[in-house]
Amino acid sequence: MNGTIINQNVEYGVFKKYYDGYYQFKMENGVTIVFEEVSYIVIRKFDLKTDISLIGKNFEITYSEYVEDDDEDFVSFKIEKLKLI
Repeated sequence: MNGTIINQNVEYGVFKKYYDGYYQFKMENGVTIVFEEVSYIVIRKFDLKTDISLIGKNFEITYSEYVEDDDEDFVSFKIEKLKLI
Protein backbone atom coordinates (compact mmCIF):
# COMPACT_ATOMS: atom_id res chain seq x y z
CA MET A 1 0.00 0.00 0.00
CA ASN A 2 1.36 3.42 -0.90
CA GLY A 3 1.51 6.22 1.60
CA THR A 4 2.47 6.61 5.22
CA ILE A 5 0.92 4.59 8.03
CA ILE A 6 -0.73 6.90 10.54
CA ASN A 7 -2.51 4.47 12.82
CA GLN A 8 -3.09 0.80 13.54
CA ASN A 9 -6.32 -0.30 15.20
CA VAL A 10 -7.98 -3.41 16.57
CA GLU A 11 -11.77 -3.28 16.48
CA TYR A 12 -14.77 -5.55 16.11
CA GLY A 13 -17.01 -5.48 13.08
CA VAL A 14 -19.44 -7.40 10.89
CA PHE A 15 -18.51 -8.29 7.32
CA LYS A 16 -21.11 -6.74 5.01
CA LYS A 17 -19.87 -7.36 1.47
CA TYR A 18 -17.10 -7.43 -1.10
CA TYR A 19 -17.53 -5.38 -4.28
CA ASP A 20 -15.23 -4.06 -6.99
CA GLY A 21 -12.09 -4.77 -4.98
CA TYR A 22 -13.36 -3.28 -1.71
CA TYR A 23 -14.23 -5.02 1.57
CA GLN A 24 -16.98 -3.43 3.66
CA PHE A 25 -17.31 -3.92 7.43
CA LYS A 26 -19.75 -2.30 9.85
CA MET A 27 -17.84 -1.62 13.04
CA GLU A 28 -19.31 -2.00 16.52
CA ASN A 29 -19.53 1.80 16.87
CA GLY A 30 -21.89 1.89 13.86
CA VAL A 31 -19.37 3.31 11.39
CA THR A 32 -18.89 1.46 8.09
CA ILE A 33 -15.29 1.16 6.91
CA VAL A 34 -14.38 0.23 3.36
CA PHE A 35 -10.99 -1.49 3.14
CA GLU A 36 -9.01 -1.14 -0.08
CA GLU A 37 -6.46 -3.85 0.72
CA VAL A 38 -6.17 -7.08 2.65
CA SER A 39 -2.93 -8.75 3.75
CA TYR A 40 -1.83 -12.02 2.17
CA ILE A 41 -2.31 -13.78 5.53
CA VAL A 42 -6.00 -12.81 5.57
CA ILE A 43 -6.53 -13.77 1.92
CA ARG A 44 -5.15 -17.26 2.63
CA LYS A 45 -7.39 -17.71 5.68
CA PHE A 46 -10.68 -16.15 4.53
CA ASP A 47 -12.21 -16.01 1.04
CA LEU A 48 -14.07 -12.74 1.53
CA LYS A 49 -14.55 -12.34 -2.23
CA THR A 50 -16.69 -15.41 -2.87
CA ASP A 51 -17.61 -17.14 0.42
CA ILE A 52 -21.06 -15.71 1.09
CA SER A 53 -21.27 -17.64 4.38
CA LEU A 54 -18.90 -15.00 5.85
CA ILE A 55 -21.41 -12.19 5.27
CA GLY A 56 -22.90 -11.13 8.60
CA LYS A 57 -20.13 -12.79 10.63
CA ASN A 58 -18.38 -10.95 13.47
CA PHE A 59 -14.63 -10.43 13.28
CA GLU A 60 -11.84 -8.95 15.31
CA ILE A 61 -10.16 -6.72 12.74
CA THR A 62 -6.60 -5.44 12.96
CA TYR A 63 -6.15 -2.74 10.35
CA SER A 64 -3.86 0.08 9.34
CA GLU A 65 -4.73 3.59 8.22
CA TYR A 66 -2.60 5.24 5.56
CA VAL A 67 -2.41 8.77 4.18
CA GLU A 68 -1.20 9.41 0.67
CA ASP A 69 2.08 11.30 0.67
CA ASP A 70 0.78 13.87 -1.80
CA ASP A 71 -2.76 14.19 -0.36
CA GLU A 72 -3.01 14.06 3.42
CA ASP A 73 -6.81 14.35 3.23
CA PHE A 74 -7.10 10.92 1.58
CA VAL A 75 -7.04 8.05 4.08
CA SER A 76 -7.05 4.41 2.98
CA PHE A 77 -7.46 1.26 5.05
CA LYS A 78 -5.76 -2.16 4.92
CA ILE A 79 -6.82 -5.25 6.89
CA GLU A 80 -3.72 -6.75 8.48
CA LYS A 81 -5.37 -9.59 10.48
CA LEU A 82 -8.85 -11.06 10.86
CA LYS A 83 -10.13 -13.35 13.59
CA LEU A 84 -13.60 -14.87 13.41
CA ILE A 85 -15.39 -14.47 16.75
